[in-house]
This record gives sequence, C-alpha cells and structure tokens, in this order.
Amino acid sequence: MDINTFDTRSLSIASYLAQGSTPDTSRNMGFELEHFVVMKDTNAFVPYASDPITGILGIDEVLLRLSAFFDERIYEQHSDFSSSLIGLSRDLAAISLEPGAQLEISIGPSPSLADLEEQYLLFRKQIDPILDEMGYELVAFGYHPTARATEIPLIPKDRYHHMARYFEQTGKHGICMMRATAALQASVDFSSEADAVQKLRIAHALGPFFSFITDNTPVFEGVGVTKASTPQRMARMVTWDDCDPHRCLTPSVLFDDDFGFVSYAEALLQVPAVFTHASDCDATMYQGFAPFSQVLAHQALDRITIEHVLSLVFYDARLKRYIEIRQADSLPIAYSLAFVALIKGVFYNEDALEHYASRFAYLDPAAIAFAKTALRTDGFDAIVYQRPSTEWLDELITFAYAGLKADEHRYLQPLADLVKQRTTLLDLAIATPREI
Repeated sequence: MDINTFDTRSLSIASYLAQGSTPDTSRNMGFELEHFVVMKDTNAFVPYASDPITGILGIDEVLLRLSAFFDERIYEQHSDFSSSLIGLSRDLAAISLEPGAQLEISIGPSPSLADLEEQYLLFRKQIDPILDEMGYELVAFGYHPTARATEIPLIPKDRYHHMARYFEQTGKHGICMMRATAALQASVDFSSEADAVQKLRIAHALGPFFSFITDNTPVFEGVGVTKASTPQRMARMVTWDDCDPHRCLTPSVLFDDDFGFVSYAEALLQVPAVFTHASDCDATMYQGFAPFSQVLAHQALDRITIEHVLSLVFYDARLKRYIEIRQADSLPIAYSLAFVALIKGVFYNEDALEHYASRFAYLDPAAIAFAKTALRTDGFDAIVYQRPSTEWLDELITFAYAGLKADEHRYLQPLADLVKQRTTLLDLAIATPREI
C-alpha cells in the first residue's frame, strides 16, 4: 500500500479526534452502564427474542414497551428484509444491547452528577414496572450471575456475529467477554491533544486500581468466586485481557515520546479489521485478520468509517472525541455514580493530573500488566508500581474529593467507604453469599 495513502488515512482519523477538544472549563461527564435482564428470584438468563410458541417474552419485547418513553427506535436490518429492534434514543440517554443481550444505558454528557443521576433514575422509573409485569428485573454484576457463556445466544446483529467468528481464533475468553460480561464506562473530555495524551496515559496507569476497587464479579461461568476458584479477583478484566492482544489491553505505543493522535491512528490502522460495512448498502463483510490499512485502501475515511474503526478497538481506555475509561465492572447505581465521581474528581483536577503524570513518566504496558497481576493475587496487600496498593488507593480518593465540588462529595462516598474499609463488593459478596 502506498505510504502517502496510509498517512492520509492516519491524518483523517487524527483530525476527527482533534475535533473532540473542548474548552478547559468543560467538566462534562458521561457514563454507560450495562445490566443483565434476569428472571426474578432465580437470576436466570432472559434471551433477546420472544418465543411465539411458548409465549415467553424476550428483551425485544422489553425494548418495544420501553420505546414509548424514547424519541427514536433503532433497528438492525437483515438480508431477508426483516428487522430487529436493538436500541432506543432520546436527549441525554440511549439504550443499546451488547452481544449477549446485556442492556446498556448511555447517559450524558453533562457537567452535573445530579443530572446524570436524575436521568438514570428516570430510566429505572420507566423500565422497572415493565420488567416487573414480565417477571424480570435488572441486575448489575461484572459477569452473568447464573449463565455460562455458551448458554447465551448472540442478539441478531451482524457486527456481533462477525466478532464472535473472529474471537474464536484469538484468546481463550472472547466468548465470555462478548456474551457474559457487563461493564461500567465513564467518559471525560480533553482540551487539547496534549491533555488527551496525558489523560489517556493516566487512565491506563490507574486502570488496575479502577478494576480492583469496582470488582463486582462474585460468579464466573456459573461458579461462585472463592479462594479455591480461578479466576479470583477482577474476573471480568481477566476475560478482556485474554481476548485479543491486537485490540485490547494497553496500546504498545502509548508511552512513546511522540505519542499523539496520529500515532494512535496509525496503531488503529494496523489492527485486524474483523469486518467492514459495504459502501453501497447496509451489508457488512467479514475481513478477519486483514488490517484496516488494507481493507480500507480504496475507501474514503468519512465520519462513519472513522467511528467504526474507533469502535473496534477495546483498550482498557480508548480515544474517541472524548476519553472512555473502561476498566470498571457493572455496579449498582450508587457505586456507579461513585465511580463516575472518582473519575471526575481525578481527571478534572489539575493537581492530580500533574502528580500522576510525574509518577507515571517512565511507565510502560508491561508495568501495567504486572500491576493487574499483583492486585489480582494480593489485593489490598499488593505492591504496585513499587508502592503499597493501599497508599495508591487512599491517595486516589483524596484527589477525587479535592477535585469535586462540596455538594458532589456524597456521590463519591460509597466507593470511598469501601476503600477505607479495605474491602470490595466482591469481598462482601463472598462473605454473604445469600445476597448474591
């Protein structure tokens, strides 16, 4: 491929990313919280599709009933001209489905944690009566509380079927990641390329701590996580780390001296494409391990194509027109808002950013991998980056409080309490298994 074409495509992606820059005064936050829809009392899996023979209702029916509260329905079009309802949208909130029918709500952006909370509570006020009538409920865990990944069918979305085919040839846990995990993702703005680079590096460096303190996976593949089982801590992160080294973990170029939008774009173009969209229709085409630089050689990188490329890398934190921090398990809403408050208090706190930029100046992806292993193995007793994990965690909470307005401190409290007590939701679940 001609190198000038490659450079042009990198610059197109870099230009798109640069357009995400916001004023220094912006403190917008957004979050995406994935849930499992389960049967009440048993936590049994609820499939996407309703069964006309048995009369059992699926998540497609949940979306149909919920659509009365949203402005737009989003459908997946199929080759036989049928379609499936897979999402909903309105101002400040959108509903989508993950591969195993995990129901995700995306909220924001807004500078106000109270606004984010209000939007989520409105969503629950609308969906809970629907689910209750059907005998279902929403639960928040890092991994499905009862089902094994092989028992969970994919929803009718071409993207996910292409990904499933591809992940069969990469790590061991692709099927687990797609069908049985649920996460919480928080998003922050950046004011410039330098700010984006700094925040992305810090998000990766602190990521092992984010995964550790939000560990909410008491069951993995239908088996309770105890000291005798494997994996133990951070089980959801384990699935991601053993999914696909080409597009997960930490970008190999992240801590290079010249890292920026262009080098990030160049790295993306070397990632296996998995699939692409046809230019003249809605169809998708499987591409497997052919890199984006090859399969897009004769296709203009318009906004839709660029967003497609950005969406098919799953680094622990990734760049879009904002920074998406992806290490947290799905959590009950009080803890979800606490995590969002933590991210806001740290990533919009210049003292914190300066401190961590200095601390992590000589970090590399291998050190981050070692940090994950230490926390999985030793928990609060771990030594991470040559320092006790408890010192890092206490410092993190202190910075977060300092970066928040006084009236937002209450949001951080649930997570701060866990750190103070040297425990996690996983530890509490293991200690009181009846509450799982």
